[in-house]
Amino acid sequence: MKWSLSELRKFQDTAFTFEEHLELEDVSNRQDVLDVNDIFVKGSIRNNKEEFYVNIDIKANVKMIDSRSGEDVIYPLSVTSIETFDESLEEDEDIEDPTLHPVLHELDLEPVIIELINVSIPEVYSESNELPDSSNTENWNVYSSVEEFEKDQPVDPRLKKLETLFKTDETED
Repeated sequence: MKWSLSELRKFQDTAFTFEEHLELEDVSNRQDVLDVNDIFVKGSIRNNKEEFYVNIDIKANVKMIDSRSGEDVIYPLSVTSIETFDESLEEDEDIEDPTLHPVLHELDLEPVIIELINVSIPEVYSESNELPDSSNTENWNVYSSVEEFEKDQPVDPRLKKLETLFKTDETED
């Protein structure tokens, strides 16, 4: 997905729109991501002197390993972003804003699309609501608040005498 800047400047008064199905190789190098396919990208590019504003919508299917069951699952990825390509920036310039990119003669969206896909894939994903059998969670309790947890905890007998100190301090106030 590359366009020359001179081609994009022809759309000075209107937005240049695009829609494309992509086949990208080696999108992610994570061990739990097996494949990224059915990548559909659409968007628009607006020109403002030396800056090009790109609205990108990405939809893809990420085949990854379920973090609970270990089975292969499909994660439906959807990413929307606004990226800015600026001609006045140098290639080696240190840029704080991750949505700002230097551009020279042509606007190439492929590296940006790969980056957006990679940062949008969740670290942990599971289609199952159940914990695996081997998780040793038989004696686990889930508490909705700290107070509920503290009520359920027995007081250590060695600290039982200290409890009387707190009760007398509260009554003196």
